[in-house]
Amino acid sequence: MVTDDVILKFRQTGGFNNDTDTSYAITLAVLATHQKNVKHARKFLFLVSKNADETGIISVEKFLESYSYDVQKFKKMLFYPGPVGLSMLPTVFDELFYGPELFKKRHRCEPKYYFGKPLIENDKLLVTRTTTEALLNRFNGNIAVVSGRSKLAAEYSLKPILDIFNQTACVFLEDEKREYAKPNSYALKRAMGNMDANTAIYAGDSTEDLLMARRTEKETGVKIAFVGIYGCSKQPATMVRLFRENGANAIIESINQLPYILNNVSAKM
Repeated sequence: MVTDDVILKFRQTGGFNNDTDTSYAITLAVLATHQKNVKHARKFLFLVSKNADETGIISVEKFLESYSYDVQKFKKMLFYPGPVGLSMLPTVFDELFYGPELFKKRHRCEPKYYFGKPLIENDKLLVTRTTTEALLNRFNGNIAVVSGRSKLAAEYSLKPILDIFNQTACVFLEDEKREYAKPNSYALKRAMGNMDANTAIYAGDSTEDLLMARRTEKETGVKIAFVGIYGCSKQPATMVRLFRENGANAIIESINQLPYILNNVSAKM
């Protein structure tokens, strides 16, 4: 029922950087419509995602209510966004993602539903240490991570390179208040503030990243060059088009191309 295309449609709205929110939106839509036919359910999910926007789950709830579905009943049942341990959806999600050991470390409680291999082990580190060190040298140590994940997840997946970044400027939004999630400008403002930066280059692979950069630029009046990364997308051509339409300053396939792009720009100046 839930394909990569369905997930991508939600992600492209700019309101679903949080994967648990995406899971909630999909679950709520399927429950509220009582869809049992996979083909019809998938078609309706595309309709829901088409009418979602950067307000995320709020836009989905409003859309379903406009169809007169009993959304409140299932919102109460799902109790989302509720804390892990009380709301089943984020509990199951984090148990699957983190696995038993990391789940206990993250939430200080025992898992209830899943005791198998953690999905976080499927992560692939795309940026090389060579790239990271090249950026570190170019910007005199002023490089940071702004991630929608927790610090624990980042430490697990980025272990080979995380020590290179400015630790005081890194922001892990899963550890912050929900209202600070991308595309809110909070994380980028905080990262730049902790590095005393009056301009920035921000590289990201999602619509939320681009919107966050533009929102921060508008609110602070500082110049932020956005570099769109399309090589990780299930639909790279679509991401290239979205980046172009939304005014990305540069579009590259891999983050590892960024040092070469910067060198070429410097050579032409």
